[in-house]
Amino acid sequence: MQTAERVLSILKQKSKQDESYVYDRIYRNFFNEDFFLRAYQKIHAKQGNMTPGTDGKTIDGFNRKQAANLIELLKWERYQPSPVRRTYIPKKNGKQRPLGIPTFADKLVQEVARQMLEAIYEPTFSDNSHGFRPNRSCHTALYQIKSTCRGTNWVIEGDITACFDNIDHEILLKILSKKIRDGRFLELIRRFLKAGYLEFHQKHNSLSGTPQGGIISPILANIYLHEFDKFMEGITAEYSNGKTRRPFHEYHVLSNKRTRALNRGQQEIADEYLRQMQAMPALDPMDGDYLRAKYVRYADDFVVCVIGSKATAEEIKEKIAHFLSSELHLELNHEKTKITNLTDKKVSFLGYEISKSKENTKQTVDSIGRKKRSVNGTIQLLVPGHVIQEKLKPFRKRGKAYPYVARVNLPVMDIINLYNAEIRGLYNYYCLATDVSKKLATFKFYHYYSMIKTIARKEKSSVRKVILKYGIDVSRKVGNGTVRVVGIRYNTKNGQKTMTYFNDSLKKKSKPEGECLDTFGQVFSGGQLMKRMSADRCELCGAETSDIQIHHVRKLKDVVEKYRKRGESVPSWVRMMSVIKRKTLVVCHDCHVKIHNGKL
Repeated sequence: MQTAERVLSILKQKSKQDESYVYDRIYRNFFNEDFFLRAYQKIHAKQGNMTPGTDGKTIDGFNRKQAANLIELLKWERYQPSPVRRTYIPKKNGKQRPLGIPTFADKLVQEVARQMLEAIYEPTFSDNSHGFRPNRSCHTALYQIKSTCRGTNWVIEGDITACFDNIDHEILLKILSKKIRDGRFLELIRRFLKAGYLEFHQKHNSLSGTPQGGIISPILANIYLHEFDKFMEGITAEYSNGKTRRPFHEYHVLSNKRTRALNRGQQEIADEYLRQMQAMPALDPMDGDYLRAKYVRYADDFVVCVIGSKATAEEIKEKIAHFLSSELHLELNHEKTKITNLTDKKVSFLGYEISKSKENTKQTVDSIGRKKRSVNGTIQLLVPGHVIQEKLKPFRKRGKAYPYVARVNLPVMDIINLYNAEIRGLYNYYCLATDVSKKLATFKFYHYYSMIKTIARKEKSSVRKVILKYGIDVSRKVGNGTVRVVGIRYNTKNGQKTMTYFNDSLKKKSKPEGECLDTFGQVFSGGQLMKRMSADRCELCGAETSDIQIHHVRKLKDVVEKYRKRGESVPSWVRMMSVIKRKTLVVCHDCHVKIHNGKL
């Protein structure tokens, strides 16, 4: 039997070679154990796997027998997905968001199906789609807007009412059947769609929408909205007229006057004409014969950037609403779908603010020494001011840095780690913003001194004494010399290491990079775990057996802390996890039982 990697490679290659290729024998891949081991590798590290579904089970104790049982049920088409367990998590506005928790068995089967669907559909997806796709992210969507939408007049901010909850099951299955003619595979997808959810011990049927909390939901949503992407490609082609704008009359009048002044030797007058020319466009921004429409989508959020009139933008909006309603049974929220004049207002998209530069006088020199205006009508990505203000609330009070009291009892290293994670995460997300250095410099100042004051509160000391005690000289990221930054030195088996507060540059990145990406499905991990499992050897007692199970914990640190707070000695299995630095332990059946009974 071929490996899962080989099968997926073949599926992807066929799709690349022929977008119309029809797959009719893919359900049989559910009988391949390697697909389930690969799926387990993919999802095993997620903390949500330790939350039980409606069957009361978690990922803990996974073994090959579980995979074999699932394969047997699937082979005889007796596999029935369980309803998800519905719970609620608080939102920032005080309301609650419903969250679906599938069983781990369902997660495993869905991940196998997801990998097959991704191999089949990913090569055919639109370049304008960025959500939940390998090597794509919010940043790639934003960069596309920045690099392709120069000169935009109007922006349609698209909002589809409860998109994922309103996906029509029959339309989705019909779309899937165009490329997949395997009745058993489609029936399995149908069962997942119809599985429903359990709330207050009462089952509710799913009449529409993708599976709540389902691993398979993002790829199904992208397959569904790919129909919309294809429609929008037609829209962008339809609203693309004229090779270039006509010359701007006033600009060329001034250009002729400047030429005559130069010919007469009137340099000062010529310079004045040049200053006036630099303050206006060379090409007519209101040229009605020049038309462009650019479309970018991330999940169910999309924007359409229009070079043209407001009437054109309104016309496109109506066509979008009609297509969504008639073809996909989705509703465009007319109240939230705004048409914004980018010359006057900023547009919010994926947590950034999008604006158009109005400055025409700034000049740069190109590669061959020619001067040119650099920012005429260019798209700028900005950090929203309210984001910084909101992020600063825990760290600033009455205009001064304030200690984070909830962190006072943590070790100093953990305090520094938490602060580093916060500023690094904020910077990594807003690394494409033009004003990231300025905006985050403000945040960094208060954030840094909040950390120092937190350590000072912990040690009942002063800011000055903390800086004297923990200050470490590190090389400047910009310029020469060193700068003193609060940090800590600690010992490892490889020698002494140093960790300081975030000291990287906050400069803008021109393009998305690895650390800026929030890609879905990009990282494939767990190879070492499979090697440990394949050894058929218990990592606690050393017994060689085929009955190997994998013991999981949510956070190793929390387990260690639990025993220390009780004043109890740390069990041998916890010490072993600490030695190998893993949240998993490959054990035999007997050792696994002893772990849960507290006998190890």
